[in-house]
Amino acid sequence: MYYKIEDINEVILGWQIFLMKEVDDVDKKILSLLSQNPEISQIELSGRLRISQPAVSARIRKLKEKGALAYFVGTSVKKAQLFLARIDIATNNAEHFVNFLDKCPLYLNVFLTSGRYNLTILLIGENIRSIMSCVDSHLRRNPLIRDMEFDLIVTPIRDFIVPIRINLDKKIITPCKSECSNCTLYISNRCLGCPASINYKGTLL
Repeated sequence: MYYKIEDINEVILGWQIFLMKEVDDVDKKILSLLSQNPEISQIELSGRLRISQPAVSARIRKLKEKGALAYFVGTSVKKAQLFLARIDIATNNAEHFVNFLDKCPLYLNVFLTSGRYNLTILLIGENIRSIMSCVDSHLRRNPLIRDMEFDLIVTPIRDFIVPIRINLDKKIITPCKSECSNCTLYISNRCLGCPASINYKGTLL
């Protein structure tokens, strides 16, 4: 699926209109308090805001329905000592890479961008070489990529919480139709393997 810059501008404008019409100062205080302490109770929010608990509940429900408030369980990149990489690519087939990456255990997110590159990909791994091996094997050689830039993210300044995929049902064949035990990068210990593989040498993913 492709998006034009006009489509992106329309989404941004719609979100700004929603914020102006639907989110008042009390909502903003709720969002601020929850961002500081996601485990704060509605009773405590009620006391801090001086409104009833049912009113707090109704406002939280409205914020969730509108997408202004969402919860997820994640892992601290710094504390878990994980590594991040950003890959910018220029391609005429963005949908192919979105679908391909969606099956990859190292995949965090992909962003549609404007400028020289039209996709920015975030990958996560337990060591740098595994991420680089994945990129070298599946992206650098791909003929659908016109241009690509690979950058390691050294460390987040603030704590960065990300959702990761814990692969409990590991298989011989990986989601990208490979077998780690036959890979020269894996055999030479340049790569931990795919987290979805029974041959994976990592501990968390």
